[in-house]
Amino acid sequence: MTWARSRSWVGQLLPTADTLDPQARAELLWTAAVTAVEVGDDPAALSARQRLGALLDGIDDPFLRALCQLALAWTSTIGEDLDGALQEASASLAGLRGQDAPVWTASAGLTTGLVEMTVGRCDDALGHLTEVHDLAQRSDNPWIAAMSEVALGTLALVRGRAEEARVLLDEALGLSLAARSTRSVTLCLAALARWALVAGDPERAALVAGAAEGLRRRAGLRTWPMMRQGEAELVAQVRQALGADHFDQVSATGARLTQRDAVAAARAGTVPAPG
Repeated sequence: MTWARSRSWVGQLLPTADTLDPQARAELLWTAAVTAVEVGDDPAALSARQRLGALLDGIDDPFLRALCQLALAWTSTIGEDLDGALQEASASLAGLRGQDAPVWTASAGLTTGLVEMTVGRCDDALGHLTEVHDLAQRSDNPWIAAMSEVALGTLALVRGRAEEARVLLDEALGLSLAARSTRSVTLCLAALARWALVAGDPERAALVAGAAEGLRRRAGLRTWPMMRQGEAELVAQVRQALGADHFDQVSATGARLTQRDAVAAARAGTVPAPG
């Protein structure tokens, strides 16, 4: 099911939420929150968050409770409540550890690590992201592997380890392509744009960042709330380096690239002339 179809389905069912039993209501509101986060509908995500939060204490199923805590963490980052997001993500991760749910455990670990990175707790982030990477190896899941390596690569950049970051991000991009995940491909491209800026190539940074945004837009996705601040800071830095007009030209060129050409530009560093 595509995110657009899921959103349509949720929209039809939400008016009936109060007639459902508590568990079914929680499942519906969880789906509404997650779908809204993916497509970037912040008002819908926050509305679902409010209703879901009110149900949390009454959820007896530990798996569903942990998933709801994860959805609450994602929606907390919309309002930049990073302390709340970290508390909710950590609780979700604790609830999911030991359950046979590698994708969701990885999602909770990634969320915890990414929020820790954002607030400057890089050592804690490294521990959680390494845990996710180990989980990927045990479960042989290319999506988890890709997401853990792009997160570890981004963390390496934050810690000033550009060479290590490049290796991790190249590996993550290959895994993302193998997994056919637009979400993880665009996360890789955004991280590689950051790497290009650090490496002194703002032109490529603008092109690849524009490509990531264009691919997301065509897929009906938006930057995850927890990643928006970092991507906005990247765009501001590249715009300053290139000048506003030239940045807009190169970014617009990137936004029109196919996935294949975007990947080639990120890997090879070739920059088509704006046009």
